[in-house]
Amino acid sequence: MAVVLALVIVALVFCGVFYIILKNNVYGLGEFFRPAFQDSPILRLALPTSPGEHDPDAPENLTDAEIRRKYVEYRQRVSDLTAELEELKGVLAQYESDLQVLEENKAVLEANKQVLTTIQNEQVKLEQQKAEVAKLIAEGNKEGFKEYYSQIDAETASAIYKELVKEDVNKQIKAELAKPYAAMDPASAAGVLTELWSKDQETAIGIFEGLNANAQAQILQNMEAPVAADITKTLMDRKLVR
Repeated sequence: MAVVLALVIVALVFCGVFYIILKNNVYGLGEFFRPAFQDSPILRLALPTSPGEHDPDAPENLTDAEIRRKYVEYRQRVSDLTAELEELKGVLAQYESDLQVLEENKAVLEANKQVLTTIQNEQVKLEQQKAEVAKLIAEGNKEGFKEYYSQIDAETASAIYKELVKEDVNKQIKAELAKPYAAMDPASAAGVLTELWSKDQETAIGIFEGLNANAQAQILQNMEAPVAADITKTLMDRKLVR
């Protein structure tokens, strides 16, 4: 019995020493025996912790002081993240508000585009109708004129009539303004209109439009070339627009 007991004690001591050697990887024996022991649920307990399994932040690997320090760090981190989250919520709310305003503006823009398209179409239609009326008037076609007016609505007819009257009145006003200049010596008229051109180009052009072609040519001949060129270009541009 004494011998058996001694052998058991020696075996236990040997196992204990072997466990310590393997657990602490003395001379690399722990890694040496890892392939042979890692599949055994009991023997693998003696193997050292592999680098991938070691967690330096695990509570069992930290001292009390380190645990308290980590706790303070984590609390501060949670506080910082909470503040960042609240800030991001505010930014997200602002983005949602801006997006809503953008959608509303897009809707208004689309509505305005439709209105603009309608107005442009009406303007084109009105210009076409005005051209047809002007042609009928120029041809002296009274029957065609009456028939045309009977085919369009009263509002459109009234608008065309107002535009024609407005143009006719403007022509009369321009003709009245141009009378004194038509009666003047071309050189004197050129001097006065040159001065007027430097101050009020719109009025000067209106007077020129009230003159006949011959009077315009004589006055332009007595003007400085740059001024005469500008007036001629403006007159041509206005005629092309019409």
